[in-house]
Amino acid sequence: MDWLLPRQEAIEQALAQRHLAEHTLVLYDVTSTYFEGRTCPLARFGHPRDGKKDKLQIVVGLMCNAEGCPVAVEVFEGNTADPKTLTLQIQKLRQRFRLQRVVLVGDRGMLTEARIDKELRPR
Repeated sequence: MDWLLPRQEAIEQALAQRHLAEHTLVLYDVTSTYFEGRTCPLARFGHPRDGKKDKLQIVVGLMCNAEGCPVAVEVFEGNTADPKTLTLQIQKLRQRFRLQRVVLVGDRGMLTEARIDKELRPR
């Protein structure tokens, strides 16, 4: 992991160039995992998907192409609501991957009408 983290952005960039393009389908979903320890700086008490209400957790967002090939991953504080993770992913698509027109697929709890109006509709 120590080797991987400084190279993450370059790896994601290479994967995006290979697997994403304008007008393509981008899949995005979020999950969480809990911790037994207390030392992870991102670990927080949040909405547990696995029923572990008394455990610290982190939230992980995964972006894939239409075939399900992972392109990018982001780790968030454990109390981050799913819709709040979307802003960074949209910025990543637009700025780092230089994509302006994609079909972003996520669950309806994440892609609310308000979020679409605020962040996704063309200006």
